Amino acid sequence: MLGLLAICAYGGWYYAFGVLLDPILADTGWSESLVAASFSIGLVGIGVGSLFGGHLLDRFGSRVVLAVGGVATAGGLLVASMTNSSIVFMVAAATALTANGSLGFYHITMTAAVRLNPSAPDRAIAEVTIWGAFASVVFLPLAELYLGLFGWRTTVQLLAVTLLTAFWLSAWRLPQPEAHATEKPPLATSVRSAIARGQPRRLAAEIALAGIAMSTILIYQVPMMTSAGLSAATAAVMAAVRGACQLLGRLPISPVVRAVGVDTALVLSFVAMAASGPMLAFSGSTVVAASFALVAGVGIGAFSPLQGIKAAELFDTHILGAAMGVYGGALLCAGAIGPILSAVLSDVTGDRRWVAVVITVAASAAAVAARGLGRDRADLRGVDHAEHAIE
Repeated sequence: MLGLLAICAYGGWYYAFGVLLDPILADTGWSESLVAASFSIGLVGIGVGSLFGGHLLDRFGSRVVLAVGGVATAGGLLVASMTNSSIVFMVAAATALTANGSLGFYHITMTAAVRLNPSAPDRAIAEVTIWGAFASVVFLPLAELYLGLFGWRTTVQLLAVTLLTAFWLSAWRLPQPEAHATEKPPLATSVRSAIARGQPRRLAAEIALAGIAMSTILIYQVPMMTSAGLSAATAAVMAAVRGACQLLGRLPISPVVRAVGVDTALVLSFVAMAASGPMLAFSGSTVVAASFALVAGVGIGAFSPLQGIKAAELFDTHILGAAMGVYGGALLCAGAIGPILSAVLSDVTGDRRWVAVVITVAASAAAVAARGLGRDRADLRGVDHAEHAIE
């Protein structure tokens, strides 16, 4: 159930938005900066909401979190699909993305997976993210199909129904062991632990930088390929292939971590994301587009479970939800910079290849930051226990 929820939560609006961007612009005449801003605002909303989503998961369990997430996500999408006002669309779409991400992304599903499988947390995280790799494979072609048959408004409405079903089904069917935990630290204690000096702070920095690169890739992969010369259908297929290639980064994650360590594996994933930027800039050729799909897919695919594995290594389970929420917030608040910066540069220069510069610079900076992560040996568990005792 957690894997299926991950597919829908990531695919149903976070990934599908990139396919819908150009059709929305063509139909409405709204500015690209304004429509892209709805996504960036939503990312900031997820970043802030993730703190509270993870804390609510720690306090009340997944049933409450997922039930609320389904209603808020579907409601926002339905309003966005029916409005003729660009401002109403921006607010509704941002609200939907905020609810969808803060109450359904990996900081929720990976934490729940660890609590359902306490004896094998690394394997549980890897398996949930392997399922999540199918989000692009399923929803990018599906969104393209719906667009061809029904137009963007009905497509958004169908996505809203799909997300509501996924959230509510998961809320109903998932076991609730996390709801029976006893003492929980205050949110402020969990946040302080997640940004303590040493490894926690370095991890937050590299996740934030990776968020800029990753969000830019996910939103602009289809528009960039079409601008470079591919048809919309071919670009959607290549983006779906990029999603499928995430499996190549996730399936071998356990042996890779055993062989080189989680910190070196993170560096390699950021290097792959950085290398995908120039490929995307010249993806008018199917060979180059396929190369982008492979390299970006492996990099993004490896990064998602690695950040969860590193966090599970650093934090005790009683604050893992809130800690993952902090890192989810760093990923998405910083990630909001990428799409809006790329949109502004595209509007001003008339050249979308600036998107590739944003991707490569941000991912390269994340790789540099990650090089120091393994050298910093702060004992977070001791910090956490001490702070919890003081509280």
